Amino acid sequence: MSTDAAPEAPITARRAQTRQRLMTAARGAFAEHSVEAASVEEICEAAGFTRGAFYSNFSDRSDLVLAMIQQSIQTQFAAAERAIATMKEAGDLDPEELVSIALSALTGAGAALGTASQDVITDRAMMLYAARDPELRGPYLDFVDTCTAQIATLIADALRHARLELTLPVDAAVQLLVATHNHLQTLALFDARRADPALLGTLLASITRPGSPDGER
Repeated sequence: MSTDAAPEAPITARRAQTRQRLMTAARGAFAEHSVEAASVEEICEAAGFTRGAFYSNFSDRSDLVLAMIQQSIQTQFAAAERAIATMKEAGDLDPEELVSIALSALTGAGAALGTASQDVITDRAMMLYAARDPELRGPYLDFVDTCTAQIATLIADALRHARLELTLPVDAAVQLLVATHNHLQTLALFDARRADPALLGTLLASITRPGSPDGER
């Protein structure tokens, strides 16, 4: 990933559409081959663009991969936000019922186990690519740190609404929940029957307790 690239031009609607088509094409190419084996030409051909369009939007392959990782995580975060909004709209129910509603909404949205196999394979491939690319490690970790803080705030808000509190530090809880979520996605690639979404509920039940009176709404 070039460190001396010119500042990006403003993202117009047309440019955003071009970037999205390139990223969608790259997802298919990465899943079919690998991040390293998929050529820029192949990605451009699948998207219906020239190499010029690619380099007008991404400085190189690593820049594309980082943008795709960011988009994937942001999409999953948005699904979690919608699931918690669904829980809040359910009314004043028991904590267990509220958690169940949130998890069901998350799974139903495809954020837990319903993600297409191609997307899961591509996400894992891109993460491994980022781990091998020294120029990507820093930006990747910075983005993960930002997302972890956002997820921690989201979880704290959801538990407060459900009148629950964590029994361990929120950062540790986020890591456990994300790791379980990722494990279920990976397991579903091999056998969807083994990827039981109830595992997330079991984990939440084991790391939470009824909230204190001060935390009540």
